[in-house]
Amino acid sequence: MHRRLPEVREVDIATLKTDPTFVFDNKLVNTYAALNRGEVKVGVTRMATTEIHAGFFRREADGSITHVQNFKASRASGLTEAIRNGLRPSLDLQWSPHAPGGGGYVCADDEYSLAAYRDLNIAVVPCRVLRPKPISGSEAALWIDPKGKLPKLVRTVPPKLVAVATYFGGREVGLADAIPHLKELCAATMARVECFHKDEGHDVHYHQMLHAVVRRHARALDTIQLLIERGRREHGLAICRLAYEAFLNFYLDWLAPQLIGPRLQLIAALRQSESAASRGKDPAWYVLTNFTDLLEKTSDKARLSPLGSWFHDAIYHSLSLVVHQSYSGLELEAGNFAEDVEQSQENFADRRLVQCLDMLTAALLTRVNNEVGGPDEVRGLGGVSDEEPRS
Repeated sequence: MHRRLPEVREVDIATLKTDPTFVFDNKLVNTYAALNRGEVKVGVTRMATTEIHAGFFRREADGSITHVQNFKASRASGLTEAIRNGLRPSLDLQWSPHAPGGGGYVCADDEYSLAAYRDLNIAVVPCRVLRPKPISGSEAALWIDPKGKLPKLVRTVPPKLVAVATYFGGREVGLADAIPHLKELCAATMARVECFHKDEGHDVHYHQMLHAVVRRHARALDTIQLLIERGRREHGLAICRLAYEAFLNFYLDWLAPQLIGPRLQLIAALRQSESAASRGKDPAWYVLTNFTDLLEKTSDKARLSPLGSWFHDAIYHSLSLVVHQSYSGLELEAGNFAEDVEQSQENFADRRLVQCLDMLTAALLTRVNNEVGGPDEVRGLGGVSDEEPRS
């Protein structure tokens, strides 16, 4: 069975040993107490390690600022191996006005996880921002209300988009060249995931998910190429929409692997087992609280996508007309008894399809490569584009 967390077992709190030299961040202690009472919201997101300060900053009686860190290199072993086995620990962050540069996010309680991510060159990491600010970051954020036994979604914040990643940039690349190149990038990424993964008994399947999502994307690219070569452009466009929706699910899963992945898994199991008469009646739906709408509505997921709502508005509508068999497709072939249809009459031009697949593949592979410490020349892009796909 697909798992995201290893087995958890209870231990007697009296058996836990504490470090007598550990310096507590009183602000964090108070925040955790408020969190336990359900008084603090949590923003689940991803953040670059370069934006995070290890430890915390404390103002002294004389007005000076002290940077406090509890990290000890001698105790750092184990977490890098756990991450390479598939664990993705979330870092608890707080905003500190005392951080350099006018303030920043500090990581006082998860210094060892932060160090392990940095050692593995995983540049953008899962975080829980305690008392989050209602401003957009580089990645989307899900605000969670911790009240009660099960978490509830209270707000979603889309990412701040400056440009959209692309391998081809503004270059004109034909379908015959573009798709094989994108498939090669997928193959290189899958190989990198396999190389990074260590299987040492943790029984966590996060890396297997990464590999599978890239493999399925590469398969979609291959199918699109084969269908278009056979003159089945309409069917190829339907596969393009399939790949886009798969990416939207992946992005939310990548954003919070330990929160979203198990919920997507549960929704899939519930949908597969229900009938028309039993739809929505299984008590297991209760576990999902109000996450169901976000995880099942394409428009809600698209709003949080790093491809932006404009990508969804420009691309998804056209692809939906194909998938839902708009009458215009029938009219195109109903004017005479000829078998072939002029490709020039097709709505979705080659240039637009290349642009769509380029952005989609870049958005997927850059995030998967991030998870396995991919080198900059792979995560780095052939260019960026702020040009919106034209309808």
